[in-house]
Amino acid sequence: MRMRWVLASVLAIVTLTGCTTTAEFVLKNQPSAAQAAQNRGVFELSCNEVSTTLLNSKTIDLYERQVPEYQIGVSGCGKKEVYTVVCNPNSGCMAYDSKEGALDTAVSSTEAGIEQLEYTEIMH
Repeated sequence: MRMRWVLASVLAIVTLTGCTTTAEFVLKNQPSAAQAAQNRGVFELSCNEVSTTLLNSKTIDLYERQVPEYQIGVSGCGKKEVYTVVCNPNSGCMAYDSKEGALDTAVSSTEAGIEQLEYTEIMH
């Protein structure tokens, strides 16, 4: 009986130490998010010297997966923009115009009886 209790305790400790808290998850992806916003800002502001400021961060449910979302301000050459950055472990971080939203539906069509949604994505 004692051996069962020890084994259960060890398994619980191993399981809990492998878990990442939401705050750690968001913090871990913040540098990549800032870099994505900075890259987009350099291009859109036509300015090589930009700075980033984290305005907000949280996790969102995206396709049944929790992913971090950030609002990052970018300023440089007398101009400012705010981007929403979503990070996905499979594809990295993408910076979107905060005014449009990260996943605004552009077109909805039905082909061969299957409804497809096409999203506006900005590649940089």
